[in-house]
Amino acid sequence: MTAVQIAGRELGPHVFVIAEIGNNHDGSIRQAERLIEAAAEAGADAVKFQTHIADAEMLPSTPTPPHFDEPRYEFTKRMELSKDDHVRLKAFAEERGLVFFSSPFSVEAVALLEEVGVPAYKIASGEVTNPPLIEAVAATGQPVLLSSGMSGMEDVERAAGILRDAGSELLVMQCTSNYPCPPELVNLRAMPAMGERLGAPYGLSDHTPDIHTSIAAVALGAVAIEKHFTLSKRLYGPDHHASLVPEELARLVEGIRQVEAAMGNGLKERDPSLDPARATFEKSVVARVEIPEGAVLEPEMLTTKRPGNGIPALRLSELVGRKAARRLEADHQLQEADVD
Repeated sequence: MTAVQIAGRELGPHVFVIAEIGNNHDGSIRQAERLIEAAAEAGADAVKFQTHIADAEMLPSTPTPPHFDEPRYEFTKRMELSKDDHVRLKAFAEERGLVFFSSPFSVEAVALLEEVGVPAYKIASGEVTNPPLIEAVAATGQPVLLSSGMSGMEDVERAAGILRDAGSELLVMQCTSNYPCPPELVNLRAMPAMGERLGAPYGLSDHTPDIHTSIAAVALGAVAIEKHFTLSKRLYGPDHHASLVPEELARLVEGIRQVEAAMGNGLKERDPSLDPARATFEKSVVARVEIPEGAVLEPEMLTTKRPGNGIPALRLSELVGRKAARRLEADHQLQEADVD
């Protein structure tokens, strides 16, 4: 499985935490900048936007989604960011140590983002069955995060095939397109299943209202976590109520870093630093009864008791059949010099 790099950062040893700003800027560049600042302060690695060009993306008759009642075309038109807006926000994010990238929703949006110079692309859930957009993204040669929120495995494999044929580095993202998403619909086990099927690293685009699912995803091998991000869940817009506020994002990052550190290397080895604890909690071979000098040691003469600084309990069977080198009182902790 090939690792993915975004803007020189390898995804894997360090989980890539993406604050999905999306449309939560509500068309305001200043609000977008405040979101970027808050994401940086919370410890995110990246901010992701959505790049909309309404007339290239949809008909005015596009239905209103069930979770938000503003007509979709009007909302999308209001969310459009110009090339200059993208350039300004990208510079603003990079000055704060964040990777800036976006989800395009049309071939024209891909062209705009290429002019801006983004280091990666996210293919949103609704675009997985849109070959022209996927082909345009693949042609950029940039790494791609492929969402799966509205897709079955057949759709994901088809899109991944287009990207792979063009040589794109691919990261597949498990996602469930509910806002918010109840835990029982998350299907975390789909992440490693898709990763194995595609031979690709995987992550989670998490729409649950809390941080627990994302932290669990890291323990299952996710190398990227994406969460919608807002300054307040009460702001106007379709995604704020299913987004994290800054203090929640900070807790998520802290939890991810703790799990990341706790994963270890998978090898179970004795830790020399625990030797003092072993002396207290492990056991040594002890005389159960008084044993005369020269007596052949029998199983019923011996037992094991703390502390563990004598002949280790693991060696009890080795002592059976050997002779006592001196008289041993009951409860005497056996040492090497006590046996012949």
